[in-house]
Amino acid sequence: MSIPRQKIREEKSKENKSTAIRIKTTVLNELKQEAEQKMEDVNTLVNQILISHIQWHKLAKKSRLVYISKDLMAKTIDHLSDEQIVQMTCEFSKQRFMDIIHMLREENTFACFMDTLCLWLDASGFHYRIETNDICSNNDNDDTIKIYKIYFDMGRKWSLFFKTLMALAFEYHKTTYAEVKMTDNAVILKIKCDY
Repeated sequence: MSIPRQKIREEKSKENKSTAIRIKTTVLNELKQEAEQKMEDVNTLVNQILISHIQWHKLAKKSRLVYISKDLMAKTIDHLSDEQIVQMTCEFSKQRFMDIIHMLREENTFACFMDTLCLWLDASGFHYRIETNDICSNNDNDDTIKIYKIYFDMGRKWSLFFKTLMALAFEYHKTTYAEVKMTDNAVILKIKCDY
């Protein structure tokens, strides 16, 4: 049974609304240039910008998050010992980290946490990719593992900070299977997809 075209148009119009806004010519020219570089249309780019503002930037400001130079953060954390980094991360996690997550998302679920992590990585300009692997467990049920490969390029001590923070987040959310590994410039998360 096919759905009539009119019904499809009505359903699509419920998802998207059209509006007219005035944009300075210089800003519009910048948007057009960026859209062309990304090989997408201006409408798609403007929607991405608006979504990014609503889902991240507006809430990040309310959560007391600020932009800071990656180089400065890497140099600062390099002055700490491994023990100091772990201690600082534990204190931050207990005192502030989960409060920040609560401010950024309405729900306190592991899925919301991982979504927020990806928003932060995107907003911060960190390169990452997500792979999905199907594995077979002992009882012959197929399980799916998501692997997040995050390239920070900020040195071993930043990787240690982030690895520790993620281990604490996994513990907080009582994740059934999660593993965190690090290299000098990257962190790899392996998570069973039961969220």
